[in-house]
Amino acid sequence: MNLGRLIGDGLQNFQVQYNEQAIADIVYYVEELEKWNRHINLVGLKSAGAVVKVLLYDAFFVDRFIRESRTVLDLGSGSGILSIPLKILNSDVNIIAVDKNMKKIQFQRHIARALDLKNFTMLHAKIEALGAMEVDTLLVKAFGSMEMIFEKGGRHIRQGGRALIMKTDRDKPSDAEGFVLEEMIPYRLPLSQKDLRIFIYKKIS
Repeated sequence: MNLGRLIGDGLQNFQVQYNEQAIADIVYYVEELEKWNRHINLVGLKSAGAVVKVLLYDAFFVDRFIRESRTVLDLGSGSGILSIPLKILNSDVNIIAVDKNMKKIQFQRHIARALDLKNFTMLHAKIEALGAMEVDTLLVKAFGSMEMIFEKGGRHIRQGGRALIMKTDRDKPSDAEGFVLEEMIPYRLPLSQKDLRIFIYKKIS
């Protein structure tokens, strides 16, 4: 399987701008993830191809929503499935990745050093233990219920900023004090029959 071609197909599908260096960097990330995953359980999927098609394509989809952000907080960032591809593709965006699993943060730090990623902060912490960050965009996938996301992550968004919450088509919008639902966009990843949704909330107070 040609990982570079698979990555390029996903980027083109979601009309993401990229260059050959970005492809090479994302290939390196996926290959390192596959290598580390043999010894440390970083993600449930074991093959590099599955990681790209099932996980990284989500990052390519959400790229359009963070391009104009100055700061993005990836809540429960895990092994960097969203934050690392987005950082590679958006060098000017300051991305903060937070996760309570030290091994996953160590892996992200390894990738950041190897690829010399700038404006990329990786924090080993529980989000509720951190001071308010005032970010433009909160990005969340697989962190828990809507209520938990707003309870733990909402205070880190500046007024006028947004929460981008990636869920399945079975999930419903939730009322959250100080937030208004702007859009609920259905989507489907290439090569997948699974229906997904992204909920976009704006912080109004």
